[in-house]
Amino acid sequence: MILVRHEPVSALGMSAMELMAVSASPALLDPIGPKPGDRVRLAVRQQNDQLVLIRIEKLP
Repeated sequence: MILVRHEPVSALGMSAMELMAVSASPALLDPIGPKPGDRVRLAVRQQNDQLVLIRIEKLP
C-alpha cells in the first residue's frame, strides 16, 4: 500500500492534494524503490472499493 498526494483526478472525483491509498504489488514498487517525498507518475485501476496500482515511474 502506498499513500500519494496528487493533482486533481476527475475520473475518480478527487480534488488536488487528497491522500490516495493505492494497493501495490512489491513487483511494481521494488524496481524503482520509491521513498517518501519522491515525485512519481502512476496509473491506477479501480477494483471494487480500492485503487490498484498498474504502473509507476519516478519523475525528476
